[in-house]
Amino acid sequence: MSRPSRISREKIEFSSAGPVVALDVDGVLADFDAHWRGCAEEVLGRPVLKVSEQHGMGPRCGLSGKEVSAVWDAFHEHRWADLPLYDHASELVLALEDLGCTVWAVTSIDERHQSARAESLAGLIPFARIVCVGQTAPASAKAKVLRDLGAEAFLDDHPANANAAQGMVSLSVLLNRGYHGVETPEYGVTVIDDALDFPVLVEQLLKRTGRRTGRCATGKGRAVG
Repeated sequence: MSRPSRISREKIEFSSAGPVVALDVDGVLADFDAHWRGCAEEVLGRPVLKVSEQHGMGPRCGLSGKEVSAVWDAFHEHRWADLPLYDHASELVLALEDLGCTVWAVTSIDERHQSARAESLAGLIPFARIVCVGQTAPASAKAKVLRDLGAEAFLDDHPANANAAQGMVSLSVLLNRGYHGVETPEYGVTVIDDALDFPVLVEQLLKRTGRRTGRCATGKGRAVG
């Protein structure tokens, strides 16, 4: 198992520029699904389609364990750096920065891929604000990072991570990707279907706590419970 990345004192001090908001990357900022399937097609030499809504790539694509291992080997070797961003990625981060937030990436990949992750983010979130907790790390690893950062809000597409963030952040938000076979969002986790609703929720939080001035946004989300 990969060891979660430790956050240095310099990183924590760097976060003090504004309220800290953390984002997952794959499925939130970057189109991991399509990119991984593209890599699988190159490795396996045939079309690889999504056959289910399972979160794991093997059952999602109907691949054997041996095939999945072969694809991951190739993906780890050279495909993290060219992972494409969603069209909304830049707007999402910039909207949060417009609110005065310092945006961090807290991502479930191994620390050895941090440089590749920074390259794929193309400066949207700088290297120093990318925390890699490890591909096989439990949801609690992200929660501990959020606690160490003093994060106000967190957005992830996996219910386990959003659930674990409860109590570590004031606002834990799940971007609903319709995955099957995963945890149910817990009471208090806010579920949204559009990533651009997240800055709206953050703005509302900062206004309630007296930490927000400036332009107003509009949008919606639904709280579980």
